[in-house]
Amino acid sequence: MIVPTSKIQSRQDEDGVWIAKSEFLPGCHAHGKDRGEAILRFQEAAKVHLEALLESGRPIPPAFRKQFVLAA
Repeated sequence: MIVPTSKIQSRQDEDGVWIAKSEFLPGCHAHGKDRGEAILRFQEAAKVHLEALLESGRPIPPAFRKQFVLAA
């Protein structure tokens, strides 16, 4: 688990699609047909999002700096 479930916000939009996001990862979100699927997809998206930040040299959000260590 990349982001603790308690730190993921989810809501259902007007079309019935569930959207999950977290203030810990601005710009990262996912959707699903139910809340569980949206949260699972968000966890997957969070991992890819953090890996992309790391690979591009952009800063890792403070909440994740201890989890992502650069190796020389």
